[in-house]
Amino acid sequence: MTRRSYKKPHRAKKVKPLVAKASFWRAVFGVSAVGGMMWLVCFSPALEVKEIKVSGTEKVSDQDCIKLIEDEISKKIAMFDSKSILLFNLDQAKKDILARYPQIQNIKIERQFPSKILASVEERRGVAVFDSGGKKYLIDAAGIGFQEAADVTGLLVISDSRDRDITIGAQVLSKELLSGILRMKGNMTESAEIETTAAIVATPERVNLQTTEGWYVYFNPLKDIDSQLSKLVAVLKDDSFKSKRTNLEYVDIRFTRVYLKEKNIQ
Repeated sequence: MTRRSYKKPHRAKKVKPLVAKASFWRAVFGVSAVGGMMWLVCFSPALEVKEIKVSGTEKVSDQDCIKLIEDEISKKIAMFDSKSILLFNLDQAKKDILARYPQIQNIKIERQFPSKILASVEERRGVAVFDSGGKKYLIDAAGIGFQEAADVTGLLVISDSRDRDITIGAQVLSKELLSGILRMKGNMTESAEIETTAAIVATPERVNLQTTEGWYVYFNPLKDIDSQLSKLVAVLKDDSFKSKRTNLEYVDIRFTRVYLKEKNIQ
């Protein structure tokens, strides 16, 4: 008897429609969520910057700062305009403003959600004037020359032996040197009642302070200011100094001994 084998007839597996697959809807949901999030971050009217406020300016215009902040806020994304507060680069805006305006020492910029930018400006304050070849520049306490000086009333005028081109925003004098000069000037006014009008940096170890009486005080800004001032005050109180004062050229207080030089009378 012949044995026969039978194969189970093949049935085609029914293909599930794409829309019926859970993975499809998960992908759709994921893409939609990402797209919605991108739209919210980039284009949502609720997060669009509508107001910029700048405070603390005197030398620089508020509008100039606002314009630079607006430039950093405005962006083109896929041919569409965006002013999103979330995409605003605070650090870059700060760098742009400080680079453009040397008169500004620091600026603090912050977001105030949902649509406001606040900027607080700290401008440099002139503590002295630096004279280079007849051109005068305001310098701040750090020795930075931040603008040309039109009016120098009330500020000490400092110069040195070099006629140099001053770059606005660059270091003109070291902070330590400037501090020493101003401290000596202030102490002379307070302790010795001597007013000074100008300072000449002859060398790093000698500054000549010109008094309103026309004579100079030579001092070393690298040495102890109080010790040098004490020697000056002692000389001023000496009776013999009074007769020399009207014909004095300079008083040198840099050394252990004080040196006086009178003008040559023809």
